Parts: sequence; structure tokens; C-alpha cells
Amino acid sequence: MTLQPADIRQNWDRIKGHVADIMVGDGERPEDVYADCRHGKAHLYVCEHGFVVLKRYVRDDTGEPEVLIWLGYGEGGKDLANLYLPELEGLARKAGAKTLAFRTRRRGFERILNSRWELRAVEYQVRL
Repeated sequence: MTLQPADIRQNWDRIKGHVADIMVGDGERPEDVYADCRHGKAHLYVCEHGFVVLKRYVRDDTGEPEVLIWLGYGEGGKDLANLYLPELEGLARKAGAKTLAFRTRRRGFERILNSRWELRAVEYQVRL
């Protein structure tokens, strides 16, 4: 089991539906994922169980680099965050990140993530 870097152009037709489903209600568009991967701002990795898109950035609050698991899809409900955690950590370290993170609207992740993951913030908003 390994995560393999992949070209978004060659995989887009296969993953775009899953990307759209994941992003519903996030205020972002699947095209953002495609564009960021095409321009090197994000990176697609595929595996036998699905795919993840990683994005490196500098955190505003600490000024430290972080790798964000921007989105991921595990076929058959596979928990990619735990299943591939050592590889994800390695990719984040290789990118010079101090932390690996993901954000979600789905509270159910609290039940399935292992104890190494800690809840950093919950964000709520009101549209004006």
C-alpha cells in the first residue's frame, strides 16, 4: 500500500465526481482542486483505496509550514487518514511541514481517528 503522485489531468475524469461530492457546501469548487494541482499549489496522490490531495501552506497563527489533507476519498469507506498516516507524515516532513492537518464538516471523524490526531478548532460561520 503506497500513495503514488499522480497527474491530475490523467485522473480527473475518474475522480472529479468524488471531488464534487466531498466539496458540497465548502464554498470551493472542484475546479479549484484541478487548477491548484495543475499549477503546483496542491498535489494528487492515488492509491489502491482512493486518493488524497495535499496542499502545503504557511499557517497564519504560527508562521510554520503545514501540509493540509485538502480532500481525500477512500473507496468502500476506507479511512485513508489512518491507513496511510505514516506515508502522509513522510510526505509532510519531506515538504518541510511542522504539522499535518485536515478540516471537515463531518463530526464523525472524532470517532475513527487514532489518538495521535487532536482537534485544533471547529469553525462556524454566518453568511452576511
